[in-house]
Amino acid sequence: MEETVDAPVVIDPPWAARFTWTIENFSKVTAKKLYSDAFFIGGYNWRLLVFPKGNTTDHLSMYLDAADSISLPHGWETYAQFSVSVVNRTHSESTIRKDSQHRFNALESDWGFTSFMPLSDLYDPSKGYLLNDTFIVEADVVVKKILYN
Repeated sequence: MEETVDAPVVIDPPWAARFTWTIENFSKVTAKKLYSDAFFIGGYNWRLLVFPKGNTTDHLSMYLDAADSISLPHGWETYAQFSVSVVNRTHSESTIRKDSQHRFNALESDWGFTSFMPLSDLYDPSKGYLLNDTFIVEADVVVKKILYN
C-alpha cells in the first residue's frame, strides 16, 4: 500500500521584484526597529524590518515582513524566496547579500537575519556602507503560489 503525504507543491509563475530602501540620518535613528514602506509582490504587501543597533546582538538585524499579516484571512500562507542586501557604495563587490526562503503565515509573518553584519563594519566610515549618514538596503523577493495535493 502506498502512503501519501499532503506536501506543498510550488507552482509557477512566480512574482518577483526588487525593493530599494534608502534611510537618511541613519546614525541618528533612536528607534529600536524601523519598518520600510510597504511594497506589493505576488498578492501580498511586504516591508523590510531593520534593527539599526541589532536585535539583542552586536550585528545589524534585518527581516522580510508580511506587512498586513494581521488583516489577512485566517489560515493564510505564502512561500517566498528572498535576499536582502546592504549596498556598499564605495566598493560594489563588498555589498553584503544574504538569501533565504520561508513559508510566511500568521504565526511566522517575518523571517530574516538576526546577525546580518557586524555593527562595527556598518558604522565604520571607511567600509562604504554608511555614506553621508545614508544607508541603502535592497530586497529581491520571489513569491510563489502554494498548492496542496
